[in-house]
Amino acid sequence: MNPDWNSYDMAAATHDRLGVPAIFAAPARDLAARMQAPPGCSWLDVGTGSGIVATVSGADHVVGVDPSLEMLRVARENGLTRVAAGAIPGLPFPARVFDRVSASFVLSHVPSYQEALLDMVRVLRPGGRLGVTAWGVRGNDYRDLWDSMVAAALPPGGMDAAIARGVPWEDLLGHPENVGQVLRDAGLQRVTVELISYPVNITIAAFLAIRSNSLSARFLRSQWDAARWERFRQTVEEEFHRRFRDPIDHTRDASIAVGDSADTTSADVRAEPALR
Repeated sequence: MNPDWNSYDMAAATHDRLGVPAIFAAPARDLAARMQAPPGCSWLDVGTGSGIVATVSGADHVVGVDPSLEMLRVARENGLTRVAAGAIPGLPFPARVFDRVSASFVLSHVPSYQEALLDMVRVLRPGGRLGVTAWGVRGNDYRDLWDSMVAAALPPGGMDAAIARGVPWEDLLGHPENVGQVLRDAGLQRVTVELISYPVNITIAAFLAIRSNSLSARFLRSQWDAARWERFRQTVEEEFHRRFRDPIDHTRDASIAVGDSADTTSADVRAEPALR
């Protein structure tokens, strides 16, 4: 059993090998394009994971921060040379040092998205830009089947506490209008939000490998021994192949939102030197 089921350490390799190319790379490129990194840009990628946003950012000076040491190890392997272990709130940086701050599919996971955003705004320079992504609420038959089989494997409501701890804001931020509002509430200006549908081209094996390292799967594995988990995994695999034709191509919606910090600070506040 793994008592630290909310850690993403065990998911890092599968996320990078399968999840990034199939699911996360396209939104990362679109977020980076809307952030418009200028020459000499300093960029902080919060919840960097294996570093996909950071590596496509186009910024000259990029730092990736993540609470998962294993994710950071993979990010280093992917060419992200500046990484730091940390979480939000509590970013380990002084105020007003980054021109760009991003958080891709991160806000739904934090205990308080309000405090997280305020901390990201804190490290953003005047006139800088902050960008986030969040998955939309539209589901699909494949995710629905996985979720129903997980729910059936536990006592009624057994996943509720896990979801409340792991992704407390998933439903709220599944709506693009809410994503825009939370950025405005954090004091950002000129906020824009786009809801984009992304095609996902994936085999059943790859889909289930990703789901087997998801929050719900990590929670199950923390409750069960290895033999019980393996029986469940085999049952799910058989049911997927019975119901669906391989590959299971589908679409996922994601909100991409950006906003700018205020252009000026008060006369008695001075920006810290840029991180280089």
